[in-house]
Amino acid sequence: MGRTQSTASFLPSASSISFHQNPEEKCISFLKFTTHIHQFNQILAYLFTNGLKNSSFLATKLVDFCSSTNRMQVASSIFRQIPHPSSFLWTAMIRGFSQNGPHRLSILFFYEMRCQGTNPNHLTYPFVLKACSSVLAILEGKQIHAQILKTGFLSDVYIRNSILDLYVKCESIRDACVVYDEMPERDFVSHTSIISGYFGVGDSVSARLVFDVVKGTDVVLWSAMIAGYAQNGEPGEVLALFEQMQSLGVKPNSVTMVSVVSACTQMGDSERGKWAHDFMVRSGMEMNMIVCTSLLDMYIKGEFINEAREMFNRMPQRDVVSWNSLINGYAKNGYANEALEVFREMQDSGVEPNKVTFCSVLSSCAQLGAIAKGREIDYLLEEMGMVSDLSVGTALLDMYAKCGCLMDARQVFNRIYPRDVVMWSTMINGFALNGHYQEVISLFGRMFKEGVQPNEVTYLGILTACSHGGMIDEGRRHFSSMIRHHCIQPGMEHYACMVDLLCRAGQIDEGKRFIEEMPIEPSASVWGSLLGACATHKNIQIGEYAARHLIELEPDNDLIYVFLSNIYAGASRWKDVENVRMNMRCSGTRKTPGCSWIEVEDKIHEFLVGDRTNPLYPQTYRILDCLSKQLRLIEDFPFQETFNTFG
Repeated sequence: MGRTQSTASFLPSASSISFHQNPEEKCISFLKFTTHIHQFNQILAYLFTNGLKNSSFLATKLVDFCSSTNRMQVASSIFRQIPHPSSFLWTAMIRGFSQNGPHRLSILFFYEMRCQGTNPNHLTYPFVLKACSSVLAILEGKQIHAQILKTGFLSDVYIRNSILDLYVKCESIRDACVVYDEMPERDFVSHTSIISGYFGVGDSVSARLVFDVVKGTDVVLWSAMIAGYAQNGEPGEVLALFEQMQSLGVKPNSVTMVSVVSACTQMGDSERGKWAHDFMVRSGMEMNMIVCTSLLDMYIKGEFINEAREMFNRMPQRDVVSWNSLINGYAKNGYANEALEVFREMQDSGVEPNKVTFCSVLSSCAQLGAIAKGREIDYLLEEMGMVSDLSVGTALLDMYAKCGCLMDARQVFNRIYPRDVVMWSTMINGFALNGHYQEVISLFGRMFKEGVQPNEVTYLGILTACSHGGMIDEGRRHFSSMIRHHCIQPGMEHYACMVDLLCRAGQIDEGKRFIEEMPIEPSASVWGSLLGACATHKNIQIGEYAARHLIELEPDNDLIYVFLSNIYAGASRWKDVENVRMNMRCSGTRKTPGCSWIEVEDKIHEFLVGDRTNPLYPQTYRILDCLSKQLRLIEDFPFQETFNTFG
């Protein structure tokens, strides 16, 4: 009795089911009201009980239900019970796999259907062609196209559009053009497909020709054209077409606006991007995940971090992509602390981080020198089985190197194989940063032995090592080899390294000549290397020369005035020191306050010179005063008061 009640509780409502219906009709009626999987299972039991398991008509209905609930394994079991499936049942199976996957099974069922001698109907072909499009099976698609020609179904516009879509998705634009040109009638689906096809192979001119001929008020067609321009990196055309669209009274949809926002991002036009955001809000447009993510990306790339955070907070749902966008945005714009805080929020929300997340988080740890947090991430990566991933391993190696933990960096390096040029370059730059110059040269040799060719980043590490290690001849040789043997054109950073190499060795005049003979216009970093060396070696004449060029390039750079003032102070030219300070005040340039931070109990504490907002400020300065007094009391302590001319 209890079992009967339990079963009855899962049965669909039978208020509209007639008692005069035969068993087959009752099953169909029950299926109409079925909402629960237990109800479906009872209908299957009913079929077997009433001897209806071989009904092709009922099996088709059951397969349709399985397809709508993505239970294709059950659908296959039902199908195999039918000794002579009808074309509708075959089509139901082909449609189910086409919609839910695996798409290859849709194609296999189609071939099995043909082998069994069952002829496809006009509904079968669009579904199997869609499956071919999904897996880019152009060979099978062409065979099916040939069968359609023989069977006379080519007059069906829906089938023609499916063939056209196949060739477009497979980037077979010639075949797509033939199908499009031979269409006796075309609808907006046809036009949209061929436009997308042209954009897919980078032919925006042909896409525009088609658009201008068929242009109407269909928003899907306009959106396809605008999206194509956005994907092809033509943001100017996107915005021009969007303005034309508005002037003709065609109302944009969310797809249109995603492309417009993308174009604003490409152009770096955040103001117009903000306008697009306001337009969507005013229009009451649905702010779905794709729209929100595109706006988030636009604000981050425009360095509007506060607006990005507000956008993120308003998102109805947040997936791993949106979390990654915000974390990466904070990390790339120098807000490493905030990036780690968002990562903690992500973990609390239950969203599982991926490789992209960890790369951004490790970059933030490297910026802050947060070694404890970095090790925590390392353990987490081990738990998730990501330690051998190349991109994550490279980010982890970089973090350890920048935190000065070279033993850990080497362990990460040794456990990943094969290694690409990015990992080798990261290792080389890490050791160069930490002053292990001979190790850098040794790693460079090992890199060649393993058959990995260096790139511009590799040579940046090599030149940095030579510069800081005082290896002038070695540095010259590698600079020449980079150009002659590896055809790598030096960038501004390479030239800056060479200037630094010469100037650190006291060859200021040669460094100046090197800059003057550069084939490209020197940047501020190059002149900065020369000015810094002049401050070290007290070369007033060339220091003034470098400072003039720097002020032209970066008039608001406070370090120019600091270096120049220190040069004058070293020569006891106090009037010139005062003039530099006066020029700095007149230009409105302020000295950037010094900054330091420390990691305590998984939290980063930041301290700025003159900043008293940190809650630990009083305790910190009390301890510093105490340490200072103790140092002064130590006899013969080599304490030398240092001062900055800017106080």
